[in-house]
Amino acid sequence: MGVSIDTGGKGGKKPVDAELNLVPFIDLLVCCICFLLITAVWTQMARIKVSQGQKGTASEKKEKKPPEMQIKIVILVGDDGYTITAGAERLVIPKQGKHYDTARLAKQLRDIKVRQPSKNDLTVAVEDGIKYKFVIAAMDIALQQHFDAIRVTDASAAL
Repeated sequence: MGVSIDTGGKGGKKPVDAELNLVPFIDLLVCCICFLLITAVWTQMARIKVSQGQKGTASEKKEKKPPEMQIKIVILVGDDGYTITAGAERLVIPKQGKHYDTARLAKQLRDIKVRQPSKNDLTVAVEDGIKYKFVIAAMDIALQQHFDAIRVTDASAAL
C-alpha cells in the first residue's frame, strides 16, 4: 500500500514521482493503540486503595476520639508469620512450614469484624526482607473481610 504523488512534467522536465509507503506507519499506529488499550485495563484491574501511615500534627491529635473508644488493628507480616494486634489483644499466627496461614488470618479478621462492625481501617506492618506477594496476600484478605481503609507501614512504625 502506498501513496503516489504525481507532480507531472512541465516544460520539458521529467515528472518526479514520489511514493510513500504507509504500511509501517499503520503498523506502528495499530501497535500503539493495542498497547494503550491493554495498559488502561490493567491499571483499573490492579488498583488497591492504600494510604501510607503518617504521623499526625498536634491539632489532629486533639480532634481524635479518646483512646479507649478507638481500637487500632495492626497485621504484622514477619518472618515467623502474622501477628494481629487489636487493641490490647495480640494473636500470633505462625507459618505452616514455608507458607503463611492465610485461612487462619481470614478467620481472625472475620472475628474482629464481628466484634467491631463499624471498624473498617487497619494497618499492615511489614518487616524488612518480606516478599511483596505476602504483603499483598494480607491486604487481599483484609479487603475480603471488609476492611476497606488499609494503611501500609514498616514494622518499626507499627510497634
